[in-house]
Amino acid sequence: MSTRVSAALFDLGGVLLHFRGNGRAEAEKAVGLPPGTLRRIAYRDAFALANYGVYTHQDWLEAVRGELVAEFGPRAGAAVDVWAQDPGELDEDAVAVLKAVRAQGIPVGIFTNNTSGLEADLARLGFDAFDTLINSADLGVIKPSPVAYRLAIEAMGVAAGEIFFADDNHTNVIAARHVGLHAVDFLSVPGLIADLAACSITLPAPTPDTKGEHRR
Repeated sequence: MSTRVSAALFDLGGVLLHFRGNGRAEAEKAVGLPPGTLRRIAYRDAFALANYGVYTHQDWLEAVRGELVAEFGPRAGAAVDVWAQDPGELDEDAVAVLKAVRAQGIPVGIFTNNTSGLEADLARLGFDAFDTLINSADLGVIKPSPVAYRLAIEAMGVAAGEIFFADDNHTNVIAARHVGLHAVDFLSVPGLIADLAACSITLPAPTPDTKGEHRR
């Protein structure tokens, strides 16, 4: 017997949006940094503070710039300007699924741990296939906190048990189930389609979106 839901929530990074490291590699090459430097420096305390909304997106970037300059000298700071231009790469098939869900009149939300720079990045990607954007930097709390999920449920405007949720982080999925969401692990687009079908959202096979959403 299938579960019936009336709204759908999707994680962003690892589900709809992927960072292949191209922007970091380009930035490191531009100023002569050792490969992997940005990944090592960028995702530490300042990044966590930006996800909580304590730091703005720009605060985070400037913190990274400061660490680069301190370790490699003034020229290294320019790597941040190059790296910051990479908004990630949308998964066209996954985006097509969201569009198909919305086409059935089902509200779609994006629920992500992210910084205050998220909306600008989504605008640069031309991605607007959702009705509600729920960003940890706005909430002041991150997944997997139950508080974050309760705020997301409130934003969607329906009961927890009526919300489908997909995330590529299993801890986030467990936490979502704990507060009553119908949560599934995202492993692949075909798997996502099957999970939606189990919730009475039957979709046609996804067709890749070719309107410029696939970026570097």
